[in-house]
Amino acid sequence: MFDFLLSPLRSVLGGAEAEVVEPLRETREIESHILEGVDAIRHATASIEQHVEVIDTLANSVAPLGASVDRLTETMQELVKMLAPLGGMEREAGRVEHSIERVQQTFGRHHRDEPEGPEGGRPLP
Repeated sequence: MFDFLLSPLRSVLGGAEAEVVEPLRETREIESHILEGVDAIRHATASIEQHVEVIDTLANSVAPLGASVDRLTETMQELVKMLAPLGGMEREAGRVEHSIERVQQTFGRHHRDEPEGPEGGRPLP
């Protein structure tokens, strides 16, 4: 009965509903994209925090590592000082050995590869 009055009202409300619903859908899509962006930022932040922890750990280990290298350098210097006399002795032993070889060459004493006889004379046939 009141259809003739409500029909124009429904028409106006239907058009208004379409004008409100479509922007609302767009708003929901935008909100969804924003939430995805926020999640991506959250994950990136967590990753950055982990990297900062690793860098912090590395930075904290540099000083002890430097101290270890310094101690190693000191130890190596002490070893060089301790081994220096041995190097001198080795050089001296080489000189003595060379002198012995020269004396043997001078007096004609040579090493024989052939086995000697029972009395140290001539080689056995």
